[in-house]
Amino acid sequence: MKFLLFCCAICVLTAPGSGGRVKETVDIIRLIQDVTHSILKSWDLINKMPVAEITAGALIYENQRQMMSKIEEVSGNIRSLEEQQARSTALTIETLLREMQDKSNLLHRLNQLRDFTKFIDLRHEQLQAYEQHQESLEPITLINFAKWNVNPGSNSLSLLLQLHHDCLYLGDAIAPEQDYTHSLLWELTASFEVSPEQMCRARQSAQQFAYQLFTKWVFTELKGYTMIEFSWMMLRQFGRGNFTQELLLMRENHQKRLEHAQQVLQQVMSHSNRLYWRCDPGKDKHVEGKTFDRVTRLLQGFVENEVNLNPDQSCRSECPDYHDTRSSGCYQPEEEFCGQQPTCKGRLYNCNYIDSDMSICLASNSSARRYEYINFGADKQGQGCKSEVREPSSWSSWIFWRCHYCFCLCDEPGPKSDRYFNLRDSMSDFKQNKIVTGVRFMKSQRVFHLQLQQGELLPRGAINNSSLEWLPVEDYNVSDVDIRDGYDYHTLSMDSRALDLDEISVNSSDQVVTGVRFRIFKKHLNLEVRFSYFNFSTGLLIEPLTKSYWLGNENSHLEGQRKKLILKESDLSTASELPSLPLSKDNQYMEFVSSSQLKDAAQNTLPFIDVQEVVPHPAVPLAGLGIYYKGRPGYGGFFAPKVVTLDLTKRLSEPRI
Repeated sequence: MKFLLFCCAICVLTAPGSGGRVKETVDIIRLIQDVTHSILKSWDLINKMPVAEITAGALIYENQRQMMSKIEEVSGNIRSLEEQQARSTALTIETLLREMQDKSNLLHRLNQLRDFTKFIDLRHEQLQAYEQHQESLEPITLINFAKWNVNPGSNSLSLLLQLHHDCLYLGDAIAPEQDYTHSLLWELTASFEVSPEQMCRARQSAQQFAYQLFTKWVFTELKGYTMIEFSWMMLRQFGRGNFTQELLLMRENHQKRLEHAQQVLQQVMSHSNRLYWRCDPGKDKHVEGKTFDRVTRLLQGFVENEVNLNPDQSCRSECPDYHDTRSSGCYQPEEEFCGQQPTCKGRLYNCNYIDSDMSICLASNSSARRYEYINFGADKQGQGCKSEVREPSSWSSWIFWRCHYCFCLCDEPGPKSDRYFNLRDSMSDFKQNKIVTGVRFMKSQRVFHLQLQQGELLPRGAINNSSLEWLPVEDYNVSDVDIRDGYDYHTLSMDSRALDLDEISVNSSDQVVTGVRFRIFKKHLNLEVRFSYFNFSTGLLIEPLTKSYWLGNENSHLEGQRKKLILKESDLSTASELPSLPLSKDNQYMEFVSSSQLKDAAQNTLPFIDVQEVVPHPAVPLAGLGIYYKGRPGYGGFFAPKVVTLDLTKRLSEPRI
């Protein structure tokens, strides 16, 4: 006997032509279309069956067995997709509830939504229990379950689905301008957008978050809808009626809910931020080389007597007179501090008079620091110095001159100074239809690189998750004879140590990021991003070798509009008790500077570099990359990359292929 049942319809989700791609990244709009199409197809086949076959007593148990087998298959498909969705979204309803404790109205609505979702899920779990015990079920059990689902009343699935929808989307037809702003979906998304803590936990942009919430709650709608379809189907099979008009009304209501939900979602997503940046790992979770790295020995604090700051070895000038000089040797190596510390072999800048006594703890030779600490003033108590504490003091030269100690900034390139930035192009394997899906800073052989994650682009802006991989950086040594400064890499120095803070992105929904690089523009490190065109329906890049282009931001330099952010007397970036927040805007720049003289003896170069991966979850195509500065006032902060996710609103309107 030829018998096709409802759940077989959703097998299309696992077919080679569509299911494999859906499983890579849940495309909920396509899933809705597939489920609806497949259900109608199954009904067509059931309607063609002779009435005698449906009602014959000998066939009832066989029909029941086949139906439950197929229902189990359907539930498995929905369940696996729903589990995939749960894994890709770390911010659950329970997390939202914790975040909303101070917003009573929003909390009440969220609790209502959770209750409606729970009621529908419990009904679906009961169906799953029937699947597990299908061999021992009586037909009347399924008939009663079907009646329970479709009979009008306060417990009917239709009413629960409508209440669930009203709670999330308000249930009214969308108005041209403002109605969407009163929906729970918008309020949750707006709350997410202004809360870095929520973004950190979810690891996605606000627009992604809205789409993920919509996807999560569409699964509830689909579970309720499929159970109602199954219930009418079951009652039809057992000869309890035709239910043609009932089906039409139910489907009409279902379609209205979906259309209204998509209208609200379209409005919410079009007004949501697509920016994603990485938060600090936590006060005590900073790990050098894993969460951050640093430029070393660029403008580092250095104590030197003024007698050694000029070729004449005189003390007739003042410390501030030496704003750009070199150490001229050690006048009295047996007595002076210069004979007790390694010399500065580079240039010395911005020297200032030390107007108090001091005690200095020298760092070990293996450290990038020169001093563990410097105590200024009368308080010379040690801080657990592992070497001998030195106490240099000024002395007299002849009768008239006093030779004071100065505090300068030493700019000394060398094996202990990591100050190089890669200038080579970094690109995805665009010939294999792979695009950039993430980025992070990485230090390799003392050179900072922007390392890229890539993934295969699929139709409708989906990413093949199994193809995700980090591209290896070009691992070269700056001392190799065929490696050139200014071409392969840039060396930071006193007069070229600025990093431009820009977001390079496109508004078009048919372009994605396929590369990134630094260039030197007006002595600044300046970001450029490579964009390639693609076909949204097929997911194929369009002639990426010839039609791609590089985009940067040089206009602000030319027009004099790029503003400088300044760090003054800042403590270490990792010393802040509070998490870093973005403090820069586009068209700004910041120079690498030394840390605080009083707090750190100016031994570190600030800002530090955040090396955490910046990868939205789930992976999506990117419409832009950027460099920004994050921190807290009084602390050095971090330079870090950020990404702009592709506008997903096109998924709502683009016809399926």
